[in-house]
Amino acid sequence: MEITLVGTGSPVPIPERGGTSIALEIADERVLIDCGPKTVYGLMDARIPFGEIETLFFTHHHMDHNASFFHFAFTSWTEGGRASLTVYGPDGTDRLVDALYDVYAEDIEYRQDIYPTDGISNIETELVTEGFSRGMDGWDVAALPVEHSIETYAYRFDEHETGASFVFSGDTRKLPSLSEFAEGADVLVQDCNTAPVDEDRVPDGDDQFVWRQHAAGSGDLDESTLTANHCDAADAGEIAQDAGVQTLVLTHIMPYRDLESMRRDAESVFDGDVVVAEDGLTISP
Repeated sequence: MEITLVGTGSPVPIPERGGTSIALEIADERVLIDCGPKTVYGLMDARIPFGEIETLFFTHHHMDHNASFFHFAFTSWTEGGRASLTVYGPDGTDRLVDALYDVYAEDIEYRQDIYPTDGISNIETELVTEGFSRGMDGWDVAALPVEHSIETYAYRFDEHETGASFVFSGDTRKLPSLSEFAEGADVLVQDCNTAPVDEDRVPDGDDQFVWRQHAAGSGDLDESTLTANHCDAADAGEIAQDAGVQTLVLTHIMPYRDLESMRRDAESVFDGDVVVAEDGLTISP
């Protein structure tokens, strides 16, 4: 099993981070989890042959998790040679695929004269609901409903031959059920959206565009909606500790955050390895 954080989940566009997207190599199959902004470019940077990805899971349908889906669907077909695609996700997943066919009907018709029809005309969707699980070829996947501002799921992947296991929390506040879901996993990639600002990471506004509301690090932005729907580093560490995972990866990081503070907060409550994610990070359990 190999896990690559194609994009580490910045909810706003910043040069060094893409939206949420994770590429998983499991039992000789490549799987994509979420498809946030810059996903296709991140796959290219990581030299992952995205034409081999024929299975995609969505945790939820916020734009920082699905905005590159149309781009991925086209390029993995036309440039990568993908023959089929199955998209799993919560309510709205079928409408997202339908929108591809609606908005790009003429574009698809044009490209079908150049590329094989298979790969774009046969995209299938499967609804993820509470209790979802599937036995795949050499691996299993299960979903857990978590608590965010919209319907959202965590996913667990278990590889038969190696016994390796990986859990992605999706976006969520801290939940006891998430520790139970991730019990004994090798790697937990955990939402860690809220953290203090590192003033040294805020670029000079005279030289580079600055998201002032994120650079401030206080006020309604951090204290209401975000904290009600996301974890901080201590929350993430406690989830990982209760689950007994080996490695905790902190992701979905806001701009200008104090990354070392995040690491310390997680390590203060978690005995395993803590990694603050960067785009292109690859982990092999």
